[in-house]
Amino acid sequence: MSTLDCKLERVSNAMVGAILVFIGLVFTLLGITVIPIVGLFIALAAFVMGAVFLLAPRSKACALVIQKVRGADKS
Repeated sequence: MSTLDCKLERVSNAMVGAILVFIGLVFTLLGITVIPIVGLFIALAAFVMGAVFLLAPRSKACALVIQKVRGADKS
């Protein structure tokens, strides 16, 4: 695993999280206007999944790669 993969992992998590939050906003609007109960349940699920992706920590593999790279910089 390279350091570029680790950088792109965080970007992809943030992108998926942002898209899910946007979908949550759309379903919130639909839930208020068109399909009240179902739309709000879907919106709530999308918001929760979006938050999970936005707040996701780095994978253990990436943490090890970053630690190794930082250790090489100090040497």
